[in-house]
Amino acid sequence: MFTLGIIDKLTDDDLTGGHFIAGTGTIDPDGTVGPIGGVQLKLITAREAGATTFLVPADNCAEAITQIPDGLQLVKVASLNDAMTALDTLKAGGTPPSC
Repeated sequence: MFTLGIIDKLTDDDLTGGHFIAGTGTIDPDGTVGPIGGVQLKLITAREAGATTFLVPADNCAEAITQIPDGLQLVKVASLNDAMTALDTLKAGGTPPSC
C-alpha cells in the first residue's frame, strides 16, 4: 500500500477512482507482493474504518476467505502489476480477480 501511495502521489491519476481501498503485504524489488501475518484482523480493521475493497497478497487468500467482513471485497494480488491492474478494473466499474 505504501508503494501504491507513492505512485498515486507522483502521478496525476487517482489510482482509487474514489473507492476506499485498503490492503497489505510486503513488496520485493521486482514487484512481487508477499504474505503477511494477521490478515484477518487487518480485514476487520479496514472494514471498520470504511474500506470496501482490500488488496490481499495471493499467499494470504486461503486464510482471508475464512472470515470476510460483510461489505468488504477481497482482491487477490501477487505483484505490483496485479494491484495496478485491479485498481484500473475497479475504476472502470469491473470486478478484479478475487481470493
